[in-house]
Amino acid sequence: MADKVIRDPLHGNIKLDGLFLELVDTPYFQRLRNIKQNGLCYLVYPAMNSTRFEHSLGVYHLGGLLADHLNLPEDDRIELRAACLLHDVGHGPFSHTFDELMTKHGLDHEAESTRIILKTEVSELLDAAGIAPQNVVNLIYGRGKLGKLLSSEVDVDKMDYLVRDAYYAGVTYGIIDVERLLYSIRFEKGDVLVNYGGLEAVESLLINRNMMYQTVYRHHAKRIAEAMLTHAVEKIMEDGTKPMSVFRMDDIGLINLLRGKKGYAGDMMGRLDERRLFKNAFSEKISLLTESSVNELAENTSEVEAKIAKDYRIKPGYLLLDYPEMSMSEYRVKVKTPAGLKSIGDISQLARSLEGSEREKLTVNVYVRQEDANRLETFKPEKYFNYKQTKISGYI
Repeated sequence: MADKVIRDPLHGNIKLDGLFLELVDTPYFQRLRNIKQNGLCYLVYPAMNSTRFEHSLGVYHLGGLLADHLNLPEDDRIELRAACLLHDVGHGPFSHTFDELMTKHGLDHEAESTRIILKTEVSELLDAAGIAPQNVVNLIYGRGKLGKLLSSEVDVDKMDYLVRDAYYAGVTYGIIDVERLLYSIRFEKGDVLVNYGGLEAVESLLINRNMMYQTVYRHHAKRIAEAMLTHAVEKIMEDGTKPMSVFRMDDIGLINLLRGKKGYAGDMMGRLDERRLFKNAFSEKISLLTESSVNELAENTSEVEAKIAKDYRIKPGYLLLDYPEMSMSEYRVKVKTPAGLKSIGDISQLARSLEGSEREKLTVNVYVRQEDANRLETFKPEKYFNYKQTKISGYI
């Protein structure tokens, strides 16, 4: 099979040959062309139409550069590049939009990637190339001697998606010096470290992460749209659509399914098609709530949502409570300094400030239709949330 070169707007020419070209040509990988990288972000940033297909190619490319930099043995290089290429092959429609919902049904993209790698023609291709499919799976989960190169506080996955997402969103802040960051990485005893000389490159990654989460990933219109779509999917599953059948669809298949539904799911899809989004009627900082209240929101979001809707005479399903994802592993990057191994927060005031700023801006939100917004003019959040202090800082 002849080699191919794919032109990428970020990394330039990406070469595919042999095993990797065969993997890309499988229907499982080609399906990623129809899985948007950033869910419904395109409703806010119209150019954010990139897919898991090009992201996976980007991670594969960076994985190859890192393998060369670390001078890995040939077998390890092939395993790492294969894992980088296939790490998202099991993603469901609209990427992470339905993560929490699907987890309730025992589904996640890493488990689906495992199935594809171990039980389809992908496994046969890896075997034929002398690569153990289970080793590739281990790397995707961050296990094995090289796992943290793909899944850790600073890895090639993050390096690609942060730069790629900023490019397609059209934002210019926090540009990451990917090349310098790659060549600052050290791999010791199965752990990923960054040389002290690469501190500024890591800080640029954290700046980019902070700004992308605040202005893109957690943009209120994106969050509202994804909450609406999630509730529509939840409804069709309650009505009998099997979660696995939804999970294995691509974006096009799911949209077509929802457009054909009547009632609540069809109404939500129609609103999204016409961009008639719900209104953000109330927002409160997570930092003002007690730990027990935060845990209650995380574990019983639907129950709290239904209670508020009932109290304010809002039709079931038309009041949406949005609780943010709060993973911040990037702020735990380890830096190799002259004084020994340190967490980046111990040596960088900038890193500490960025983490504090991000945590301070996390909010829980209540979304309703425009016509229902007046019902929440007398909303009393203290009835549903427990505060660390008596001052209420939410807004209507």
